[in-house]
Amino acid sequence: MAGCVSVPRFLVILLCVLCGCVDCDHEFKPDLLTSAALRANKVIHARNKQFLRENVPEELYSLNSRDIKTRTAIGELFRQEQGNLGAVVGIYNVSDSCFNHTGMVTAGIANGDTWALQFLDAFGKIPPGLLSGNMYFLGSYDECLEIRYDNSSDPDNVFRGQHCTAWIPIQTQQPPSLYGYPSFTVGMCFPSTCSAYDVMAYLNTALSQLPTGNGSLPLFAYVQECHVEGEVFDYDAKAIGAFVLIGVILLMMLIGTTYDVLVFQWGPWSRATLVDYPLTSERNISEKTPLVGDHIPSASYVGEPGIIGRILVAFSVYSNGEKLLSTKQGPGSLTAVNGIRVISMFWVILGHSYVFPQGVANNYGDFLSKMSKRESFQAIMNALVSVDTFFALSGLLLSYLTLREMQKNNGKINWAMFYFHRFWRLTPAYMMVLFVNVSLARYWGDGPLWPKDGFEQNYCEDTWWRNLLYINNMYDFGGMCMSWSWYLANDMQFFVLSPLMLIPLYLSQTIGLAVCIIFLLGTMTATGVITTNEDLPVSGFSPSISDPSKLNAYFEEYYIKPYCRMGPYIVGIMTGYVLYKTEGKFRMNRALNLLCWIIAAVLACLCLYGLYEENKGTADFNTEVRSLYNTLHRSVWGACVCWVIFSCANGYGGFVNQLLSWKAFLPLGRLTYCAYLVHPIVLYCFIYNRRVSLYMDDITMVYIFLATLVAAYSVAFVVSLAFESPMMGLEKVIFKRKQR
Repeated sequence: MAGCVSVPRFLVILLCVLCGCVDCDHEFKPDLLTSAALRANKVIHARNKQFLRENVPEELYSLNSRDIKTRTAIGELFRQEQGNLGAVVGIYNVSDSCFNHTGMVTAGIANGDTWALQFLDAFGKIPPGLLSGNMYFLGSYDECLEIRYDNSSDPDNVFRGQHCTAWIPIQTQQPPSLYGYPSFTVGMCFPSTCSAYDVMAYLNTALSQLPTGNGSLPLFAYVQECHVEGEVFDYDAKAIGAFVLIGVILLMMLIGTTYDVLVFQWGPWSRATLVDYPLTSERNISEKTPLVGDHIPSASYVGEPGIIGRILVAFSVYSNGEKLLSTKQGPGSLTAVNGIRVISMFWVILGHSYVFPQGVANNYGDFLSKMSKRESFQAIMNALVSVDTFFALSGLLLSYLTLREMQKNNGKINWAMFYFHRFWRLTPAYMMVLFVNVSLARYWGDGPLWPKDGFEQNYCEDTWWRNLLYINNMYDFGGMCMSWSWYLANDMQFFVLSPLMLIPLYLSQTIGLAVCIIFLLGTMTATGVITTNEDLPVSGFSPSISDPSKLNAYFEEYYIKPYCRMGPYIVGIMTGYVLYKTEGKFRMNRALNLLCWIIAAVLACLCLYGLYEENKGTADFNTEVRSLYNTLHRSVWGACVCWVIFSCANGYGGFVNQLLSWKAFLPLGRLTYCAYLVHPIVLYCFIYNRRVSLYMDDITMVYIFLATLVAAYSVAFVVSLAFESPMMGLEKVIFKRKQR
């Protein structure tokens, strides 16, 4: 943060620059703002207008301030041209109207005009807590947009306020972290006749006058996004396509619901009349079949609706909503899975509620430092293992259900449908959420922090196909479309490999378990080698990370890679096999059960709280310890989760099983997938719509978590009704697939 001490001087220099003065070592005087001074500076402006085009590469005209690589490249260009570009504003090719109107604003400030003072008042000021990491000078967004200069005697100079957000990275000789260099975020109020490039020209002219030292590189600014009141974005082709898609789905939902209610619920195929009375049996009568009075259902309605009718019903809000909210489970269900799934999803949202706001928090560094000293906070700092819970659940359920299916069909299984069902189960909702997010997110908010192009880089134009093929985790984490989708890619890749373990397990217990152990040893070996070679930390929050490149490597080389994350999935597959073989009838004495619960609890606590001293900063694990932890802790955590399910399935879970099997968890569990897809978008909408930076404290974070939780599941319910449930219904119609 070298150079921060010069920030107060920077604002004075910027005022000098706005009035055309370049000798800012002299006392700032109002007479510099006279019309004669403005005319003199216009001459300088005109004389140097072609300098930029002749000397500065074209890349400077296509800024993308949120792309780290582009920002670094542009910064290097600014440093190379600093001697020339820092001379006067004119050589930056500032437009004539912007040049004149900024001069009028500074003259109005000197004269005490109210409209001009509003520009100054709305400008970002140096906040308290700068040395503690408060790097947001956002100013007053709404005040700036309400400013009007409309002088009837000067109709050629009419303009209004425009709020622009600038990023000023504090670059050093070290490489940037995964999230780029730390940077000041400055909100500035300029005349609406200035382009983002004009504002950047003024800002960088002022910054060029600041001294640097202590290893810092010269400061430079990026200004990409400026906002005016009543700003309306035209709907592009992507947005129109999203509206058409949503409109078609809503129409299908309306038609399907109407058809379902009129024909299936009240009409000839209703539950009361669908069953032929003489053939009545428990096998073909729903539990909800009403028997009203002495009415005998007519036998004339024999058969079933045609394919068109069943397709329409697949979009019915009535039937799909009833299925989503049902609390009934079939015999043989692993009821404890529902509670684990829901609690783990809550845990994921809790962790993200603390991580995502760091981009707008003015005390994130202090808050994290204080929280890391709390033992209880380790459950949030190490919430990353919540994802390993899902990997373990996925492997366990896949193994348990697939092996039962193979047993039922004498080892035969349609492997083409095995893969297709998984792809169809996940992909439509995933791609539709991605499409809507990319196409419409830019229209969902505004403010000094709101990204005009939405939440994804370049609208995912070059990367969406990686998500579709579930290979996005094999590329850079920083450029990933919907970055949280790395989990979906891993899970799909594990699924693709699963028959290599499932088939041997079905044919031979010894060979199958040997294959699983080979897979497990392989992923552990890969993790240990990568951690050792890259000297990776044990956590993304470890204060011992002095080199930002280590954080990059932690996520890109270890955290999102399948060969480092498959351990819990393999443990789940083996546990599912044991459940399949024992059929929930495994018997053990109470002492052994209690011992296993104690071992599982101790190991889980070691995984979750074992990094306390490291996260607190009072210990610095050596490479061997870090390698051992990264190699083992995820698989051990998965084994602990699997033990809970195994014990509960065999009747030894006690009150834990009663809690996890609570029926309220069942409908929430059905929404887990959609909640995972949408909850980061919900957080983004809250974060980037803010007018001021966020101050993090316990009460605030509790409110953010609870609000995000409710909003995410509410949106997930709608997404499931619109995207997920209809696609699953269509699969059953097309392939006549039975519900397992």
